Amino acid sequence: MTTLALIIAIVAVLAAGLALRRASGLQERMDRTASSILELRGALAETNKHLDERLSEVRLNLRRQAGEVIFTPGMTIAEAMGVHPKVREVLASFHLGGCSHCAVSDVDTLEGACRSYGVDQSALLVALNDLISGDSGGSIGPAAGVRAPISIDF
Repeated sequence: MTTLALIIAIVAVLAAGLALRRASGLQERMDRTASSILELRGALAETNKHLDERLSEVRLNLRRQAGEVIFTPGMTIAEAMGVHPKVREVLASFHLGGCSHCAVSDVDTLEGACRSYGVDQSALLVALNDLISGDSGGSIGPAAGVRAPISIDF
């Protein structure tokens, strides 16, 4: 009886060893698969970013060809930022979203942000549309002769 129990124990240990070896192989395959999935996600995210940028360029070119004004008072901050990469810099030069005291929400409209922070809406729209037309001469900020309000907090 002892011999039979010993044989069963040896067979059980061998089976457990084989199962452990197979589980280890499966774990390695799962790790490789997870790594591949992460790489694919990264590539997909990069491709989506590139496609979004390209779509924004195409939309901008279509609007430009149609002679439409690109930036309008009813446009949200998020929409404006999607039109041109330097919009954030223009908004910051008007103290809209450039610091913690005047952070604007992406769902705010340009008109609402100007009203809330006392910014000259027409000067902001001119500066934003100059980005598109190229009339800004590379400078970003309020139109010439128009000062953006500066708030000083104590």
